[in-house]
Amino acid sequence: MRSLLRSGSRFVLLFVAVAAAACAARAPEPARPAATADAATTAAGSARGTAATAGAPAAATQAAATKPPSEEDIKRLSHELLDAYDRGDVAAVEPRLAPELLHFEGGHGTTRDEELAQLRKRKPGSAYIASRAWEEERVRVHGDSAVFTGKASERQGGNDAKGGYKFAGWYLLEWVRRGDAWQVRVWTWQRAGEQSMRDTWNEIYRNGLGFERKPNRLLVETVKGKKPGTALDVAMGQGRNALHLAAAGWKVTGIDFSDEGLRIAREEAARRKLPLEAINVNIDEYDFGKDRWDLVTMIYATEKVAWIEKIKPALRPGGLFVVEYFAQDPDDPGDGGFAPGQLAKLFASGFEILRDEVVEDAPDWALDHARLVRFVAKKR
Repeated sequence: MRSLLRSGSRFVLLFVAVAAAACAARAPEPARPAATADAATTAAGSARGTAATAGAPAAATQAAATKPPSEEDIKRLSHELLDAYDRGDVAAVEPRLAPELLHFEGGHGTTRDEELAQLRKRKPGSAYIASRAWEEERVRVHGDSAVFTGKASERQGGNDAKGGYKFAGWYLLEWVRRGDAWQVRVWTWQRAGEQSMRDTWNEIYRNGLGFERKPNRLLVETVKGKKPGTALDVAMGQGRNALHLAAAGWKVTGIDFSDEGLRIAREEAARRKLPLEAINVNIDEYDFGKDRWDLVTMIYATEKVAWIEKIKPALRPGGLFVVEYFAQDPDDPGDGGFAPGQLAKLFASGFEILRDEVVEDAPDWALDHARLVRFVAKKR
């Protein structure tokens, strides 16, 4: 259950627990969840009472009982447990919690006994999660344990007249086999979505570590000697590149969703008496305009093609687009970054490509050494 529903405050960054403490108390014998029983496991469950009369071989019974669950079985078990908890159904929840359960959420952990005690105290009409929509679910099965992770968009119940709070977060449930049933021994939740990302970047800029403070070299080289015009710095951060452009005479707008980064950029601009428009915005929703900018930068911003497609018409004829970011790892393309030649294809029509290279160098962010994409295009 969300921290807000327990203590009145949900806005605490949560971390995933990775281990469960042992519990000396013995839990009730776990019941096999009916939703996961297939023909083999049903036969295994009934074998205890019928083996003597039916002559079922012990080895066959054991094999059926230890059959690995499917990914769908674990997803279903996870959904059922959370739904039962939301309903306050102690009878359904209790047999699915392992004796050593650790439920870690809101900066503290609760044991099995504590969790059940809280559930029994829940009063009719108390706040609860009324609906949950899942995405990005994954299951990893390893012998007698399985880990479920999934992102859920949730709405609070018990507050229907005012619409109920909405949450987005990541669940992690570790299931373990106990006899022929499965129980949860680690259960965590951590916030997802825009606010989670904003908190992360605010902390990075607040600490002031892990990134280059000087303006990006590719950008400095690209604009050197160019006549200043209007510039847009996408994902401006603390303003190192926007302030360099402003000092060179550019009329600069910087967009970002980090409150802390924008604060630092504004204060530094004021200190140096430089004009800077700093806008706090979800960039996915930002209107880049049409024929509006003489320069647009995406320096260690993202590889989102959706942003790029909105930037292309926003550039004026002769306008420059400057990108530096990580190159995609050919052995792990899912790790992000631009693939070789990807940007050139995106700018093949209506643009002159001035620079397109993949280099091994020190990035401005995150790592001491990496493969980087450096790209500059000019609109015809």
